[in-house]
Amino acid sequence: MRLNAWLSGLFLLLLLGLPWGCNLPPSGSSPPLTAQAARQTLEQWNPKYVKVVEFYGFHQPGPGDTRVAYLLLVNPGDPAQHQVIYEARFQLVTKPDGQPQWFLTGLITHGAGLSRRQGWDNLFIPVQEKAPAPAK
Repeated sequence: MRLNAWLSGLFLLLLLGLPWGCNLPPSGSSPPLTAQAARQTLEQWNPKYVKVVEFYGFHQPGPGDTRVAYLLLVNPGDPAQHQVIYEARFQLVTKPDGQPQWFLTGLITHGAGLSRRQGWDNLFIPVQEKAPAPAK
């Protein structure tokens, strides 16, 4: 009888502790994704087509390691300098060496209408934080 009560108590304790265990942050910290690194990655990826005019900010679409940035882009080669709002998608990926790194995975606009998406949704460009230039 005592063993049965002890097992019931243990089961109840595990059941009550389950919500806290599932909500713990993952071990190890993920590297930050800064606006500067995102902007630099976009402009270096395709400098003939992409120039960031304004960076509006990040959105986390749900739980997990995805960030969506909203930005205003212009094609530097366009004489009219037509500005278009884009959604840039960044994903945190764990590399084979175990280190997490952010990647640009998509750049999409609905500028031609809600039913027509334009852009790139098959990218895998590593985000790298550029070291600031030394002061002279």
